[in-house]
Amino acid sequence: MTEQSTEKPVIETRKGKSVWLTLNRPQIKNAMNGEMIAMLVEAFQRLGSDSETRAIVLAGHGDAFCSGADLGYMMQMAQQAAAVSNTNQQSAITLTSLFRGIAECPKPVVARVHGLCLAGATGLVSASDIIVASNNVKFSLPEVKRGLIPATISPYVVQAMGVQAARRYFITGETFTAEKAYELGMVHELTTPDTLDAKLESILAELDSCAPDAMAACKKLVRDVSRMDITADETHAEVAARLAAVRGSAEAAEGMMAFMEKRKPKWVG
Repeated sequence: MTEQSTEKPVIETRKGKSVWLTLNRPQIKNAMNGEMIAMLVEAFQRLGSDSETRAIVLAGHGDAFCSGADLGYMMQMAQQAAAVSNTNQQSAITLTSLFRGIAECPKPVVARVHGLCLAGATGLVSASDIIVASNNVKFSLPEVKRGLIPATISPYVVQAMGVQAARRYFITGETFTAEKAYELGMVHELTTPDTLDAKLESILAELDSCAPDAMAACKKLVRDVSRMDITADETHAEVAARLAAVRGSAEAAEGMMAFMEKRKPKWVG
C-alpha cells in the first residue's frame, strides 16, 4: 500500500466503488486517539448512507494495522475520571459507538490487516464483515497487562473468536498468530504479505457484483438471527416476512430478470 502520510489521523480515499479509511498515525503504530475515533465514527455513519459507496476498506498506514488505543489518550481519560466522571464515561461511549458503527454500517466493511493488531484493533477487526490478514500479523488483547479490560470490544471479539478462546486471551493477554486467528474463525482470508492486496481486490470485485440493498439486509439478518431462538415460531415468521419483503423489491426484480436474460444487473458496472 502506498498511501502518503498527512496530518489527518484517518485518510479517506475513494477507489472505484470502494472507500478506504486508512489509519494514519504510523509513527505510533496507528494507535487510536480521540480525534481518530471521532473521524471513524463520522465516516462510517456518513458512508453507510452514501449510494455511491459499495464497500468500505479499513486499513493502516505504515508497518502496522493498529496497536489499539493510544495509552496517552487512555491515561488522560483516566485522569479526568475523578474530576469529570461524565467526560470519562462519554469517551467510553464514543469508543463503543465506533465498534457498533462498523458492525451496523449498511455497507460491507473489509478489514485489511498487516503487522500488528492489538487491543482495540481487534475490536475494529471483529466488528468488520470480512477480514483479510497477512500471515505475519501478531494479535493480542493485552489490556490485563495494563490494568484494563477489553470491555468495549468484547461483544464483537467474543462473537468473532468464540467464548472459550476469549476466556484464555482476555485473561492472559498473550500474543497469538494470524494462523491461530484464522483457525479460530476470527480471520476469513490468510495471505502472504505480497498477495494481501490481490486477495482484497478479489473480494471487492465479488462485492461489486452484489445488490447493495440486499447486502445491507444480509448484514442485519445475520445480526438479528444470531440472537433469535430458532425453535420459536416467531423466528420463522420473521425470516419469512423478510424474504417476502425483499422479494417484492425493485432490486430483486432487476436481479432475477437480469439472471433470466443472461445479462448483468444494473448495479454492476
